[in-house]
Order: sequence, then C-alpha cells, then structure tokens
Amino acid sequence: MMIDTVAGYRATLFDGEAELAWLRQGWRALRLYGRKAKSAMLAGDMALKGQMVTRADQLLVLMTGILDTAPGTTLGPRLMTIYGVLQTTLLRANLQNDTAALDEFDQAIENLVRDMLEIPEPRSAS
Repeated sequence: MMIDTVAGYRATLFDGEAELAWLRQGWRALRLYGRKAKSAMLAGDMALKGQMVTRADQLLVLMTGILDTAPGTTLGPRLMTIYGVLQTTLLRANLQNDTAALDEFDQAIENLVRDMLEIPEPRSAS
C-alpha cells in the first residue's frame, strides 16, 4: 500500500511518470552548482562555495526522494547509490576545500549523463 502511495505522489510531481528529461535538468543544475562552488573556492569566497555545495546537496536529496526503488526496479536503486557517492564527494570538497573533488563530481555527472543517453525515453500514451 505504501509503495502505491509513494508512486502516486511521485506521478503527481511530474503530471505523469518521472522521465529522464527531468533528471537531465537536475544533473545540469548539479554540474552548474559544482562548477560555481569550484570558482568560489578558487576565488576564496567560502560563503558562496558553501551555498553552492548546499544547493547541490539539497538537489541530490530531492532527486533521491523521487527515485522508484520498489522491488524489481533497477534504475532507482542504482541512481541512489550514485547520488550517495556524489554527496560524499561534495562533502569531501566542502570540508577539505578540495577542487579536485569538485572535478570528480563534475566528471561523474558527465559520465552519468552520457550513459543515460543510451537509454531510450519512454513514449507517452497520449
């Protein structure tokens, strides 16, 4: 019953099923926040760095929350693992002022986008 409720709630967020197009927009925003955090770090603007890392982390939390992780699904659990690693990388970048970690963050999202482009979008029934 709970899984049906969650699936119904998730569908209302997107006026239908969540599709890869929405995820791609989220990934684009994550890359932007990571790049802005790196620029701020290099400029010595720790307040802006913190804001950008926080935005990226909050977006990852949101994106994790909409994943379909019901029994029998594969994409949701895999993305949950990837998002967890991305959050750990952000934490390392923030705590250690590590620009290399932000480069890894950016590269990981680039790889994710490239790999996901190989998955065809589902066609709408309408």
